[in-house]
Amino acid sequence: MSSNYVIKLTALGPRVRGLRARYLSKDRLNALILAQTLEDAVNVLKGTEYGDILERLGKIVDEAQVTNEVRSHVIKSISSLASSVPSPASTVLKSYLMRFELENVKVIAKSLMRGLEGGGSMEGLINVTVEEELGRRHVLAAIMSVRDVEDLRNKLIEIRHPAGPALDSFLRINKQYTQYSVMLLDTFIDKAFIEYLMRLARIDYSVNKFIKELVEFYNLNVVLRGKLWGISQELISELAIRSGAVFGTAVKIYGESPTRILEEVASVFPSVDQLIKVAGSSDLRLLVQYLGSFSYRFAKDLENSMISLFTEFSPGAALAAVHFKFVESELIITLLNAFLEGIPRDFVAKLYGPAI
Repeated sequence: MSSNYVIKLTALGPRVRGLRARYLSKDRLNALILAQTLEDAVNVLKGTEYGDILERLGKIVDEAQVTNEVRSHVIKSISSLASSVPSPASTVLKSYLMRFELENVKVIAKSLMRGLEGGGSMEGLINVTVEEELGRRHVLAAIMSVRDVEDLRNKLIEIRHPAGPALDSFLRINKQYTQYSVMLLDTFIDKAFIEYLMRLARIDYSVNKFIKELVEFYNLNVVLRGKLWGISQELISELAIRSGAVFGTAVKIYGESPTRILEEVASVFPSVDQLIKVAGSSDLRLLVQYLGSFSYRFAKDLENSMISLFTEFSPGAALAAVHFKFVESELIITLLNAFLEGIPRDFVAKLYGPAI
C-alpha cells in the first residue's frame, strides 16, 4: 500500500515533510510555556514562522488580532499544500479548511448571543482569509447581516451549509439547557466539522483511519465533560457522533461511576491512559480540565502514527499533518493570548507543560 501512495502521489511526500519541518520543537514550546512576559514569548518564537507573524504585527494589544493573523497563516499554508498536490490529497486537504469557516460561524453566533449587532460589530473577529482561499466570500455576505441566531440558522440552511443543521440542533436543545449555551454551540459546530470530513472517508483507507480516530477523541470529550457536568444520557446522544468504540462503550454504561466509564473506554481507546498520565490523576474534574491541552499530545501522537502506517505520501497522513499544524497554531494563540488575558503563568505552566 505504501508503495502505491509513492507512485500515485509522488508530489505529496516532500511537501508534507516541508510542513512537518516547520513544527515547533518540544524545547521551544516549553520555553514559550515558561516565558514570563509577552516580550519573552515573542523572543522565543523568533526565527520561526510564528515569529515572522508577530514581527509583522508589531505591538500586540488585541486577542482577535493574534488569533486572526496566526489562523490566516495556517489557512494559507494548508491551501498552498492542497493546491500543489494531486487528488485525492488535494480534495481532503482543501476540505479541512471548512474548519475555519465553521469557526467564523461560531464567532458570529456567539456575538449574536451576547447581543451584538451583525455587520461592523463583528468584522474584526471574522477571518476573511479562509473565504478568499475557498472562493466563498458569498458565504460571509449571506450571514454577516443576520439579526439573531435563528436568522443565522435560516440563512445557513438556505445555502446548505454544514453549520445550518448544527445551529438548528443547538437552538432546539438550548431551550432546555441555557446554562450550557456556549458549550452546546461549540460542541455542535465541532461535530458539524467532523461529520463534514466523514463524507471523505471512502476516498482512501488512510483518510478513513484518521477520521475514525478524530471521532473517538471528539466523543471522549463529549462523554467526560457530560459526566462531570451531570448532563443526561439523552443529551449526550444528541452531542456525540453515533459511531466508534468510545460511543458504543460509554453510552451503554453512562449511568455508572466515572471510574467504571474510564476503565471501559480506556480498553477501547488507549489515548485515555495518556490523558490520565498528562493530568496526573484519574479524577474526572482534572481530566476534563486537561482535555484542551491534551489535544496537542493526541494530535501529535495521531500524526506520528499515521505517518508510520501510511507514509507521508498518503492523503490520510497529510490530513493528520495539517490537523496537527492547526492544533499547534491554536496552542500558540492560546499561550500568547494568555498574557493579554492576565492568566497566571504558573497555571499556564501547570496546564500545558505536561501535554507537550
